[in-house]
Parts: sequence; C-alpha cells; structure tokens
Amino acid sequence: MTLLFDYFISITPGFLVFVALLVIVPRDHTLLRILLHIAFFVLARDAMTRSGFWQISAGSLRFTAGPSVLLCLAALSAALCVGVFWLERQARQGMSWCGSRVGTSLMVGVAGAVLIAAVVAALKAVFALPSLPAPVADTVAVLILFALAGNAYEELLFRGMLQNTLGKSMSAHRAAWVSGLFFCLCHAYLATTVTTVGTPVLLFTLLEGCVAAFVYMRAGLLGATLTHGLAIAAIATGLV
Repeated sequence: MTLLFDYFISITPGFLVFVALLVIVPRDHTLLRILLHIAFFVLARDAMTRSGFWQISAGSLRFTAGPSVLLCLAALSAALCVGVFWLERQARQGMSWCGSRVGTSLMVGVAGAVLIAAVVAALKAVFALPSLPAPVADTVAVLILFALAGNAYEELLFRGMLQNTLGKSMSAHRAAWVSGLFFCLCHAYLATTVTTVGTPVLLFTLLEGCVAAFVYMRAGLLGATLTHGLAIAAIATGLV
C-alpha cells in the first residue's frame, strides 16, 4: 500500500487546485466545470502511469499493481462516479443511461468492445506485435473489475457529461466526433511525455474514443462503459 500512499501524495497539490476551481466556478458554467473534471482525470490517470500501476507499449497494456491496489483504485473510481454525478446536476440532465433498452445497450456495448479488440488484433498481426501472456486466473476478475470501474468514470466524463452537453448545442453526430477526438487529445501527454509510445497510443485512443462515442448515441452510458472497459480488459488480459 506504500505505492498507493505515494500516489495520493503526488496528486494532492493538483487535487487541491481542482477543488478550489470547482468552488470558484459557478455551477451554471457547465462546460467549463466538465473540462475541469476531465483535467483532473488526466492528472490522476497519468500519475498512475508514472507511479507504476501499469505499463504501456505499442500493442499492449499491462497492469503491474497488485490486486489489492487495483481493487482500491476501482472503489475510488466508483466513488468518483457517484460524487461527480451528484455534484454536476446540470451536466447530467438528459444523459442517456442505456438507450432504449437495457438488453440492447448490453449487446451494443459488447459489440463495440469486440470491434475495438478485432482492429487491435489485426494491427498487431500486421506489425507482428506480441500479446501479453495470460495473467494468473485469480487476477482476471480483478483486472476486469478495475477496467470497468475505471472506465465508467472516464465514460461518465467524456460521454455522459461532455458529449451530452455538446449535443444540446450541435448535432448528435458532431458531438460524438468532438467527444471522440477530444478523448484522443487528452491522451497526448500519456503518449508523448508520460511515456514514449507515441502514435500507437493516439491511434488506439482515437479508435476507442470514437467507437465509444457512437455507442453512447445508440446504447447510452452503460453501452459506452462496456465498450471501453471490456476492450481494455481484453488487451490487459492478453486476449488480443
């Protein structure tokens, strides 16, 4: 748990600035407040990379933190989802939870994840990139839980709030493209400064962000979360 403690210490200064801004910025400045939440998310995520919770290379994502740390981070992500949802009432107005039907949302969400995984698998085959070895069976459930919980927070911000808010002033398709492209842009630091992986990270997040954005249009936040979380889980467990 020392690793986790050091991580929280490292993000505390940025977190305090983030909280101060949330206090100062009026609640009716919805888009600015959403961008503040996304900025803090980028800080917290990239600090996890620097703290050694995972390793990223061209074609693979390996979670290197222990199961107890991943479970703590999953619980933190769930708590952030609840907190942001409660705090940003205006941003979540009109948010789609699951499209027209829960069953359809589940199927579309899984289909989105399969599409992303299939594209990644094809690219890895073309460029002869190896997949990760399968993790120990006892850790697979933890990896999937962490991927789903962590990406539920991310999808709440980028799709449930940003895309939802943008869709009130532009067409739904344009809002989806903006959401997907902005999602990719928010991984630029991860690609070029936090790591040196570069273009592969941007290409993957462009694909992932745009697929999740259009899944959100059809299947709501549940579908987008499944698309994002299961795609990450497939890569992290060596399935693709």
